[in-house]
Amino acid sequence: MADEERDLVDCVGAVYEAATGNERWLDVGVRLRRLFDAQSAVFRVEEEGRGSRDLLSPPTAAEALYGAYFHRVDPYRIQARRDFATDRLHHIGMAKLGPELVPQHQYLRSEYYADFARKVGRHHMIGGMIGVRAPTPLALYRDREAEAFDGGDLRRLEILLPHLQRAVELQVRLGRQAEDGLNSRAAADAVSAGLVLVDAGLGVRFANAAATALLGRPKAPAVLAHAGPRLDGGTYLSPRCREDAARLRRLVGSVISGGAGGSFRLRAEEFQEDRAPSVVVMVAPAPARLALEAGAGVEPLILIVLRDMARHPAPPPEMLCDIFGLSPAEAEVAVALMGGVSAEQVAEHRAVALGTVRSQVRAILEKSGAANLRDLERSLAALGTMALRSEG
Repeated sequence: MADEERDLVDCVGAVYEAATGNERWLDVGVRLRRLFDAQSAVFRVEEEGRGSRDLLSPPTAAEALYGAYFHRVDPYRIQARRDFATDRLHHIGMAKLGPELVPQHQYLRSEYYADFARKVGRHHMIGGMIGVRAPTPLALYRDREAEAFDGGDLRRLEILLPHLQRAVELQVRLGRQAEDGLNSRAAADAVSAGLVLVDAGLGVRFANAAATALLGRPKAPAVLAHAGPRLDGGTYLSPRCREDAARLRRLVGSVISGGAGGSFRLRAEEFQEDRAPSVVVMVAPAPARLALEAGAGVEPLILIVLRDMARHPAPPPEMLCDIFGLSPAEAEVAVALMGGVSAEQVAEHRAVALGTVRSQVRAILEKSGAANLRDLERSLAALGTMALRSEG
């Protein structure tokens, strides 16, 4: 694996680590600066009653000055808020160079640049917008002596932005039960990433819907291996590759010993070296509320996040009901079919007759106007991207 690709994978893993509340957003900042050869990385979030805070850099005098005044005249921030308010579906998740947002001559003549940005090396900029409750721009900067960001930087950022969006969604959803009393396990089932809670021996205590679907696909790089009749006591998370299994056990052991865990890519085949596998796994301490609801006692539980980098997010079933007129059951089957899952597997997972699923598939194709299941999956992938952006 090339160094750049390895750095990209490490950065994706760090993003999901941060999303689980392990206070590792500073690690994300380190990886972003290295990946983009940037002098600074900024990802400011609004905190109720506390103003805004940059997650990617430790507090400095410059950031204090920015928060006190210059955030009000930052032309990139002003433009981001305008874009979010007028057409957020178009702008969420889009990577852009600084001059695409604000003309360079206008930026260099601004009060913000003359009195602040020039002094702290914020000459060239590349960025993108994340959004859940409010616009949260991500910005990377290089100083005046460095080369401007280019198309290769845009490509890398466009790969990262969906992961940042999903990670922020995950962070919000896992913390939302404190605000509205939602059950943590129910919230976890709404997350598009696969979430698995395991004990020290990789025994599965909880797996959300996304994890169950991902690990149940043909040739998945890991499976839920049954060694008994119950999910909480007789099912284990088992990577297919022995080396990956050993690495997963080491990371779980590090978390048990008080470490933060880590991330790597799972391989579907034992000696898969040249081809980049598609599933990233992240290991971290389990959020306390989720672990409690999963029945954790004295023994700590570990959170494993699984993300299929090659698979498009699925749209919510409600969207398919509205757009195509599917019944709720048909919409759930349509979502389950994404990623090459067979009708037999869907029937088994839903505990219904195979004939029922096949009848539903025929109805789905007719109502959606899709020629076949591959055509349907392309349509659902496009709708999934729209749904991901609209959640902001």
